[in-house]
Amino acid sequence: MTVDEWVFEAVESSGERGATLREIQRWIDDVHGDELAPDTIEASLTALVEAERVRETTDGRYACVPKTDKADALRRLFGE
Repeated sequence: MTVDEWVFEAVESSGERGATLREIQRWIDDVHGDELAPDTIEASLTALVEAERVRETTDGRYACVPKTDKADALRRLFGE
C-alpha cells in the first residue's frame, strides 16, 4: 500500500466528522505500525485534495468527498 492509501483509509475511518493530521498520524501508527512524519502526511493530504478524494473542512479536519453516482460521473467526464 502507498502512503496515500493509508492516509485515505485513516480519513475514511474517521467517518463524517473527519480527522485532524494528528489523528491520521495516530491511526496509521496504530493500524499499520509505521510512524509517518507530519510533512509526509500533509503532502499526501494535498494530493488527495487535488484528486478530489478528500476535502478540508473549515475547522482543519479532513473528510472523504462523497462518491458520485454513475450519471454524475459521466456528466463530469463528458460534460452536460
